[in-house]
Amino acid sequence: MIVICLVNTYDKLKKHEIHLRSIARAAPLCYAFNMHLALLDFPFWKKPEEVAEEVAEYTTIGNGGKYLLGLAEEGKLHLVEKIPAHFGVSIATTSKPDPKKNMDLELLKSLNSATFLIGLGRKGLPSNILKSARYHLDITQQGVSLETCTAIGAIAMLLALRVVKRWRK
Repeated sequence: MIVICLVNTYDKLKKHEIHLRSIARAAPLCYAFNMHLALLDFPFWKKPEEVAEEVAEYTTIGNGGKYLLGLAEEGKLHLVEKIPAHFGVSIATTSKPDPKKNMDLELLKSLNSATFLIGLGRKGLPSNILKSARYHLDITQQGVSLETCTAIGAIAMLLALRVVKRWRK
């Protein structure tokens, strides 16, 4: 199981447009590359179907939310308060990886299941998530900070080119 997990680093009490846009942009990538989409700390929704319906009404991205609705129907859209063990090893995406936790691409290819934690917002992932993640991944391998949706696309493409074929079996 490969999971892209968006971590809400914005207001936990109020939905923002950035929440809807980020989810709408991540869904087609998850759908296309056979990944799950998890939303961590999004308390304004109770069920994945609520997310899918609201985002589908909001956006034209992903064929009007078609792919997000598909993820929900297939059980690949998750609302979580913490990362479940069955989601595999947790990997914090950051342009400033801890050298002790830094993951190289060879190690990435060897994993059977993983959750890629991606923070929404300018501050990136909170320190508690960075500390709890088993690994850190700088997708650029050069310390270049990427916008959230750019990072999601880069991770999806890397997995498609190097890893996902093995995980789809």
